[in-house]
Amino acid sequence: MDWSHVIIHVDLDAFFAAVHIKNHPFLRGYPVIIGANPQKGNGRGVVSTCSYEARRFGLHSAMPISQAYKLCPHGVYICSGTPISFSHYHEESEKVMTILLKYTDIFQNAGVDEAYLDVTKVWSDYGSTPKSIAETIQTEIQNQLSLPVSLGVAETKSIAKIASDLGKPNGITLVHNSELDRIIYNLPARKIVGIGKKTEQQLQKKGIVTIGDIASLSREKAYLLMGDHGLYLRKVALGNNYRSVGYSHNGRKSIGSERTFGKDQNDWDFIENTVDQIVSRLSGRLKKNNLLTRTISIKIRFQGFITYTRSFSFQNFLSDEKTIFKTAIKLLEEFKSSSKKVRLIGVRVTSLKSKEGQLILTPFLASSN
Repeated sequence: MDWSHVIIHVDLDAFFAAVHIKNHPFLRGYPVIIGANPQKGNGRGVVSTCSYEARRFGLHSAMPISQAYKLCPHGVYICSGTPISFSHYHEESEKVMTILLKYTDIFQNAGVDEAYLDVTKVWSDYGSTPKSIAETIQTEIQNQLSLPVSLGVAETKSIAKIASDLGKPNGITLVHNSELDRIIYNLPARKIVGIGKKTEQQLQKKGIVTIGDIASLSREKAYLLMGDHGLYLRKVALGNNYRSVGYSHNGRKSIGSERTFGKDQNDWDFIENTVDQIVSRLSGRLKKNNLLTRTISIKIRFQGFITYTRSFSFQNFLSDEKTIFKTAIKLLEEFKSSSKKVRLIGVRVTSLKSKEGQLILTPFLASSN
């Protein structure tokens, strides 16, 4: 079987929970939930991640923590966001990335718990199929760091990411382009990165439910239905989206923080003071990492989990705390007249680059839900 490219997506399984279990082995085998304080079922906020033992009870990331507690009251709940936790997460993440960089310098850090490797030129040194190098990487991470990890191997980044999810936890899944119809095409369209809830609903109304449905579209039909985004999704489904793996070791795609209020708020002085605190923290992280930003984004969630995001991009890069704060407040202006109370507020900076000039991410596009 000939491979035009060999791309590996490395995904650390339930990473935050796995780090806590590694540091506290007595947690092994228990349902471990990382997120907001459940307050015996009355807590606010959401699940950040949870162990696979917890997932057997129906828990998943982004689930309201109150619902998680009702489903799994006997679970071990660990509040996320503490400096100690973040320190441990980043420490373990850097160890993983150091291991990955031993195999190829064509590398892309896609977050604290995932990365892409282009091993097209080196995989044959490890065996007769690309699975051999994937097994070698997985074994080294598990033996040295005691962390569960799943790997997807494909000819494109998009399919590799889908593949890594198929083998969770601790799995390795190979998907050659000749096998797309057998392995990938029956999966829901939402498995493609870039298809969220709203897009999925729009596609379903047009009779497009699976990845195979997208692959079967002609270029003309894909463009007619979804414009340029339709052409992109079709390329992904056909295994033709040959985006290169970019080197971004230790490069952050974005820095953000959000706050779920203990009680829904309509006091905008209090809300703006919270934004000020968040921005102060983000500005400090920009300076600590020697980064500049060009795009400021806000996230606001009202009663009923109605959520909106807004963004603004500057012509030049900056890290000035006052400018970031003023921009965030300006983006929030349109929501002040809402009769609903605010449940959550968040600020994120994207389009980052180092002060030395290296671009970390292309500009973030404004969006709303």
